[in-house]
Amino acid sequence: MVYFDQQQVKKICSSGYSCHFFSRNRQLAGNRDAQIFSPIKNIAALRKQMQVKIATTEIRNMALSRFIFLLWILSSCIFAVLADVSVENCSDNSTIPTAQMSANIDSLVAELASSTSQNRFSIATYGKGTDKVYGLGQCRGDVNSTDCTTCIQDAAKNIRTNCQNQTDAWLWQNDNCILRFDDDQFFGNVDPSSFANLYNNDHPQHPSAFKKQLDALISKVSSEAVVPANEGLGRGKSFSVASNDTIYALTQCTRDLSRHSCSECLNIAIGNFPKFCNNEKTVGCRVLYGSCYVRYEIYPFYYPLDS
Repeated sequence: MVYFDQQQVKKICSSGYSCHFFSRNRQLAGNRDAQIFSPIKNIAALRKQMQVKIATTEIRNMALSRFIFLLWILSSCIFAVLADVSVENCSDNSTIPTAQMSANIDSLVAELASSTSQNRFSIATYGKGTDKVYGLGQCRGDVNSTDCTTCIQDAAKNIRTNCQNQTDAWLWQNDNCILRFDDDQFFGNVDPSSFANLYNNDHPQHPSAFKKQLDALISKVSSEAVVPANEGLGRGKSFSVASNDTIYALTQCTRDLSRHSCSECLNIAIGNFPKFCNNEKTVGCRVLYGSCYVRYEIYPFYYPLDS
């Protein structure tokens, strides 16, 4: 079963994922100019009619500046909430049979947290016989070393807290890293049976042009991801005059996958866009599996962020 962090869900779902962030941002961008200039015009008129003192104008301008600053803080906070999404899959069909296996999972997760912090990617096994467990840790290819360490350490804590009775689980922590363990050897295999998706409720202004632009961009970044030198990462952006949007897209495979398996996983994820992404009539969507991840938005989300 796929779970979302409850506090994050409350924050995100209460505003309809990122859709309300962008709707509000667009409205604010339009209204902000009006709010900046209209009061100044009114003050100028009042000064002519009522000879309002300069001090009054300055006070009003200070209040207006504070209001604009608060709007900026609010938009920054909303962006942070949207970026802070963790998704985990705790298999209902895999309960821990012995105390020894539970201890092995704890040791495995600790080892993965340590080695992934140093190397950005790690696979490991722990235990013997029927209590043996397998694990993988990886940071997204565009995430810096400091954020990678923080992410994988948080993932190690959360996956054992949220999936404490399961032998088969994976967690995408804040979109920045993945931690996975299983009592079956999964290295190099694509498992399409467990997944999660999030999509934005906003629709593009020009759906046909947007879809054409998106398809071309997703194809490009997917082709980049399967190149061995790129370590499973593909990313890019595209602006189209026809759609009047800049689309940002990222694909990431886990590094245990071969080129063929990475392509297979991404094709499965992208092939499910019509089902998972509101029939591709949305300006943002994420599809997450235990071996790959695909996301697109109309705002910068991968690193380094566009200014």
